[in-house]
Amino acid sequence: MSTEQEQVQVRFVTKQEKYAISDAAILVPANFKRYGLSEIVNNLLNHEKPTPFDFLIDGEILRTSIADYLFSKSLSTENIITIEYVESMLPPTPLTAYQHDDWISSVKGRNGLFLTGSYDNNVRLWNTSGECIATLTGHSDSVKSVAFGSVDNSLVHAYSGSLDYSLLGWEYSTENDTSRIRYECKGHKAAIESVAVDSTNTYIASASADSTIKVWLAVEPVEDEPALEESAPKKRKKTEKKSDRKIKTRAMTLEGHVGSVNSVVFDGNDSNIVYSAGWDHSIRSWDVEQQVNLVTKVREDKKKKAKKISIYWIAV
Repeated sequence: MSTEQEQVQVRFVTKQEKYAISDAAILVPANFKRYGLSEIVNNLLNHEKPTPFDFLIDGEILRTSIADYLFSKSLSTENIITIEYVESMLPPTPLTAYQHDDWISSVKGRNGLFLTGSYDNNVRLWNTSGECIATLTGHSDSVKSVAFGSVDNSLVHAYSGSLDYSLLGWEYSTENDTSRIRYECKGHKAAIESVAVDSTNTYIASASADSTIKVWLAVEPVEDEPALEESAPKKRKKTEKKSDRKIKTRAMTLEGHVGSVNSVVFDGNDSNIVYSAGWDHSIRSWDVEQQVNLVTKVREDKKKKAKKISIYWIAV
């Protein structure tokens, strides 16, 4: 006999009191799915305007017909099936859209503003109405991470790290609707993967694919800091103009990760403590002033490998 002709005994139950009906067993076609079952419940509730319902059997949402479900569970159609029903929730309707020309890599929010970093090399500042109030252009490659600094009624300070190895500090004036690059932090030898600001807006931390974390003072320098040997710029061609942005090179460098460092964050109560995570399967905490790795957490199955790597360092 075809399952389309079969009927099963069903008890409908719900935890939503306003939709409660008698839990007496009734016969329903075994080929009924969500829509057919929803019609039955609405008829029993005498709803003039149907309410959409979802149905669960043994806590599992029913996505097929009753017959198909019973067959997949090797259950008999002769048993009484208890089906729980709940009002369907419509998918959320987006209030607005934040359009970009490429992938969005990072987003942060503060005081009714949103900061986004994109693979189109730009940082954007948005309000909650979906208006882009500032496009911050300065990176020469994709932006991987963004972070807010201080935000008040007149000035917004923000930071961005990029595949171009640089960390940029930004300032946007809400009064004049103007933006500028406060400075560029130079020193990393590979892409910057993550940027964080401490709770006092005093320090910025940058995590990089060069295996290091650098911690910078957030204050704007009066003039360029002396270039570090490791990040000395190449000689400019005669036709190349000197950049008018201030350069920061002084930073505390935290070394210990093996491979790319992908995430960094300050302790919310202590700006001297930084946490990081990397490709070496480790999470580390650091004392910034002492530049010491305080604690390293590694997955159990990776500990032996991590120890071997540490011994290699010592030998070198």
